[in-house]
Amino acid sequence: MKKFFVFSVILGLFLTFAFAADSSSFGVYPDKVVIGTFQALSGPYAIIGQGMLKGMKAYFNWINDQGGINGRKIDLLVYDDQLNPALTVTDVKRMVEQDHVFAVVGGLGTPGCLAVMGYLNDNGVPFVYQGSGAPQLSNPPKEYVFPVQPNYDLEGHLIARFLVQNEHKSKIAVMYMNNDIGQQELDGIQKQLADFNMKPYITIAYNPTSADFSSDIIKLMSANPDSLVIAGLITDTIRIITQVKQYGMNIPIVTIYPNADPAFIQLGGKAVEGVILTGWVPIPTKDNPDFTAKFDQYLKIYQKSYPNEIPSSYAAAGFIAAEVFSHALELAGPNPTRDGLVNALDTFDNWNGILSQDITFTPTDREGKTSMYFMKIENGTFVPISGWITLK
Repeated sequence: MKKFFVFSVILGLFLTFAFAADSSSFGVYPDKVVIGTFQALSGPYAIIGQGMLKGMKAYFNWINDQGGINGRKIDLLVYDDQLNPALTVTDVKRMVEQDHVFAVVGGLGTPGCLAVMGYLNDNGVPFVYQGSGAPQLSNPPKEYVFPVQPNYDLEGHLIARFLVQNEHKSKIAVMYMNNDIGQQELDGIQKQLADFNMKPYITIAYNPTSADFSSDIIKLMSANPDSLVIAGLITDTIRIITQVKQYGMNIPIVTIYPNADPAFIQLGGKAVEGVILTGWVPIPTKDNPDFTAKFDQYLKIYQKSYPNEIPSSYAAAGFIAAEVFSHALELAGPNPTRDGLVNALDTFDNWNGILSQDITFTPTDREGKTSMYFMKIENGTFVPISGWITLK
């Protein structure tokens, strides 16, 4: 009897190992699928990474409470890279070569995502959703890399189109962070304006760590533009807006989707009233009851893991990353492989989840989400002021 028991244990271990030994099914076990993510859980960007991780965990907890996907629960390994690309590379190699994760889902930050996308693609490991809008993630398309967020170049195009066609502006000033994000936004704006036989009225690159933008704002005042685009993140964008208004400039201000978070309103206060922002995740409104019902479902799922907590926009991003991956895993069938997951993702055709809207992938198109809308801050609330706008 003892020999039979020992034999059964050995056989069970062998079958479990054999099931996950093929690199195409690494991370897939009879009872679970192991995936990895990297987030900034400490350091100056921890508020973003912690929020994104909460959104992912809330969705996966909900899935696991229902028995998982095709009988397997999602086991999420989390590495804190502090938004440091050197740490990202080390962490992702450990995920792939030691942890043998099935996929990497929801990595945060442009520098880290760009640092590892080639490695993951070369090793045939699906990289689903990046907390970044870097155009390099989708252009050119890579077999195993699936961005979802609109890229910054696309956003720049849409902002320029909105200001010219909807707001009838012709003297558009652009203040942009002196980094990849800011430059990519500027590139998109310049290319779209060129289609209108226009160019930015004035462009100003700035250091996002600066506390005083007086000299830049004096340049703006001298140019006398009729509108201003700020391609910056929450804290520096609020500082610029505050000083612009202190100097008495009263022109429409547009900023980018990373700022479409309640923290922007809380920190900016009266200074950000009237500011226009882009968005790619709908917000619940009375005239959109279908999405309002979905948003209520999202809130219920989130608060099951984090009771009485209002999720941030970063949590919404993590939630979307988790639901995109989970839907693809379900489509990949009862015996999923990495290539099967890729094939499943390539069937997304304007797919809608709970928060996900209009997600599309094909083998030659990795843009993910290409439609956006515009909203304005009115009485401390985000209010949509346009329908969906797309370049396609």
